[in-house]
Amino acid sequence: MKCEAMAWAAVVVVAACGGDDGDHHGGADGAVDCAQETRADAFAPGMVKMGDNGTAVRLVEADPAPPARFDNAWVLAVEDASGAPRDDAQVAVTPWMPDHGHGTPIEAVVTPRGSDGLYDVAPINLWMPGLWEIRIDATVDGVDDRVVFAFCIDE
Repeated sequence: MKCEAMAWAAVVVVAACGGDDGDHHGGADGAVDCAQETRADAFAPGMVKMGDNGTAVRLVEADPAPPARFDNAWVLAVEDASGAPRDDAQVAVTPWMPDHGHGTPIEAVVTPRGSDGLYDVAPINLWMPGLWEIRIDATVDGVDDRVVFAFCIDE
């Protein structure tokens, strides 16, 4: 009987301590506290991310700015390792929630503008609150690269 009571107490302690597992989803109501999210990028117009293979992707425009819940539209600029704009890059954009292990059912459509290495992307559907990674895979001259913009989306 004493061992059973101790096992039950251990379960209660685990349940009581399990509210915040580090993914900043808050308490039982599922609220997100983006002010505590350390993995998110600070949004700034013109922000640039570099891939491991030298591709640079600049977030030229975001509507809304900063990114918000539901549909977003972005303009991206893609440059090769030498800094030259690339109109011929193959670009795919995938919104992903790393804490949940899922993306969005709505595909982001990438449309090249045909000049200055610019690409329109819409919709980027960030349909629920939390940390979103916007994964941008670009292939330039046969070389694959990835950059990731991360934003925390409030309610």
